[in-house]
Amino acid sequence: MLLNRKKVMIVDPSPIFCRELKAAIQTHETLVDVTGADTIDGAEDALRNQQVDVVFLDIGFPQEQVVRLIDAIDGAAGGIRLVVLAGRDSAAAQAAGLRDRADGFLPKEQAVGLRLADMIHEMVRRG
Repeated sequence: MLLNRKKVMIVDPSPIFCRELKAAIQTHETLVDVTGADTIDGAEDALRNQQVDVVFLDIGFPQEQVVRLIDAIDGAAGGIRLVVLAGRDSAAAQAAGLRDRADGFLPKEQAVGLRLADMIHEMVRRG
């Protein structure tokens, strides 16, 4: 039996956070390939060139770039799931309406432990 590997992309400017999130995802899900992009342009290029199932997106980038990437995710074939990662200013994400466009919302300070594990399981296994 051939099992489908899920493709996860982390879009975040912090290499330390990306490395930690990647390790957490790979700890909780074994059939997953994780890539990263540290810019919105890099994420858009990756979306054009590879199949992606789940995107973890830091909304700390300029809002117009975030909206542009979310539009690209919405327009992509295959039903990509989106998890919005917000820093301390998560109220700004809600005000911008970004939370309503996402499949999941995770404050970065909660991107640890069981809350993160639950989000990973929900996003990677759903579908």
